[in-house]
Amino acid sequence: MCAVLLLFAFYSCNKKEPQAVQKTITQVIKEGPKLCDSSFIANAPVKVGETGIMLPAGTKLCLTKDKLEVNVELPDGFGFTSFNGVTTEAVGLPFATYGCYCSGVGTACNVFYADGLGFGCLQSSCVGACTGKFTYKGYSVDNIAYQSGKDDFFKLAAIQETIATMTPGKTFSKQSLYGVSFYLVKDEKAFLSKATCDCEGTAACKLKVVAIQIAKGVMTDTKIFYCEGNCNGCELTIK
Repeated sequence: MCAVLLLFAFYSCNKKEPQAVQKTITQVIKEGPKLCDSSFIANAPVKVGETGIMLPAGTKLCLTKDKLEVNVELPDGFGFTSFNGVTTEAVGLPFATYGCYCSGVGTACNVFYADGLGFGCLQSSCVGACTGKFTYKGYSVDNIAYQSGKDDFFKLAAIQETIATMTPGKTFSKQSLYGVSFYLVKDEKAFLSKATCDCEGTAACKLKVVAIQIAKGVMTDTKIFYCEGNCNGCELTIK
């Protein structure tokens, strides 16, 4: 009996207590908006590298501190769209991010901005080719369109300044800017003999004209003609 008690006491003294298992829980922190290294509002159209996109005057630009992105907010009435017509979450929104992407794995390109030249990609540590593009929440956007009325569009001073640099041809020529089509006209008589505004046979589609002002009180001999009306498909056509 004494031997059994001694054996029990020995086992109890040497029995190890259960060890608490300590687990490290890593908190997932969502990345917030990147801070701007520099930000400004463009007072003239801004060229964007090899994308072919021209940001309109009044666009808000933010170059991030890491020099990897430019956050863009278009002025009222403008929105990002896609040439291929694919409807995505990004279509029609004024926001997008321009980034430069390296074809080499594990290396990066930087974004640069130069006043008067616009912005594009720098090779930085990239071992490969740098490609710049606009995205919004992972969707690619490759075009900008004006989404309000044409009357408001042609009243914008920056738009008139851009149109003033276009060539109207000998008599008239069809043009398009930010998805808005119109005609530049030098010979009104020749143009009006062929121009028509039609919208499903209704009279809602009206021909309108705007004089181009290159400076305050200074007009050119070229005018803008377009059709506007409360109907679908109101466009200016030439007979």
